[in-house]
Amino acid sequence: MSLIQSTGIQALKEGLSKLKERFDGTQGEPYIVESKKFKALYFDSESTQSLMDMQAPIRLVVSYTETMMGFLLFHATPKSIAMIGLGGGSLAKYCHHHLPNAFILVLENNPKVIALKDKFHVPENSEHFRVLEADGAAYLRNTEEKFDVLLVDGYTKLGQAAQLCSEDFYASCLECLNPDGVLVINFSGAAGLNQVYQERIDRVFDHPSVLVVEDDRMNQILFVSKDSSLNTPSEDLLRRSSALTKVHDIHLARTTQNFLSQRKLDSR
Repeated sequence: MSLIQSTGIQALKEGLSKLKERFDGTQGEPYIVESKKFKALYFDSESTQSLMDMQAPIRLVVSYTETMMGFLLFHATPKSIAMIGLGGGSLAKYCHHHLPNAFILVLENNPKVIALKDKFHVPENSEHFRVLEADGAAYLRNTEEKFDVLLVDGYTKLGQAAQLCSEDFYASCLECLNPDGVLVINFSGAAGLNQVYQERIDRVFDHPSVLVVEDDRMNQILFVSKDSSLNTPSEDLLRRSSALTKVHDIHLARTTQNFLSQRKLDSR
C-alpha cells in the first residue's frame, strides 16, 4: 500500500469518527450512521452496536453474531428462542428467516432502540415473532415460559447491563430453559470480568460452560447447556457443522473449530 493510499484510508476513518461524534448523546441515545453499503447503530462513537448490509439485510455481518449462532450445533431446529437485546435486530432477523418454525421473543428495554427497528428491516410482530419492551432480567425472573435457546446480547452506552451478569440472573436463565436448552451470551469488555461472570454461571449450571474468544479478541461468546450436550464428541459436532453449512451461510466451521479448541483447553 502506498503512502497516499494509507493517508487516504486514515482520513476516511477520521471523517467517519467525527461524523459519529456529532451524534453522541449524553444519555446514550441510539442513532444511525449510513454509508452506501452499510447501516450501523451506535450509542456513542466508540463502538458499533449493530451493522447491516444494505444489499443483504438478513446477512450476519459482524463475526460475533455468527459465533452466537453456534447454538445450531446443539439445536438445529429449535422450537422457541428468546433474545435479550434487540440492537439492529441482526440475530432476530436471521433466526426469523432461517428458522421459520421457531417462536422468537426479543426483549429490549430501550424504547428508542425499538423505535428504530423498521430502519433495520426487523419483522413486524406476529404469531411467531415478537419484540417486547421489557427488562430482560425481570421478564425471565417472572415468566413460566420455557425456551430451547436463550441469547443474551444486552448492552448500554456504559457496557453490559449489571442486571444481566448477576448470579440471580443466570439462575433465571437456567429456570427458563427446556431440559436440553442452551444459553449463549456475548461478553464484550475486560477479560477479567468475563471470567468472573463465567465462574458465576458455572456455579449455577450443573454442566461447565465453554467461553469462545473471537478472532478479533473484542468479544467472548459463552455457551452453556442445561444438559451435557456441550460434551458431544468432536466428530459428531464436525459432521453437524458440515451439514448445517449447506443450509446456513455463516462461518459455522470456524465457530466449531474455535469451540472445540477451547473445550480441549478447558479439559486439561
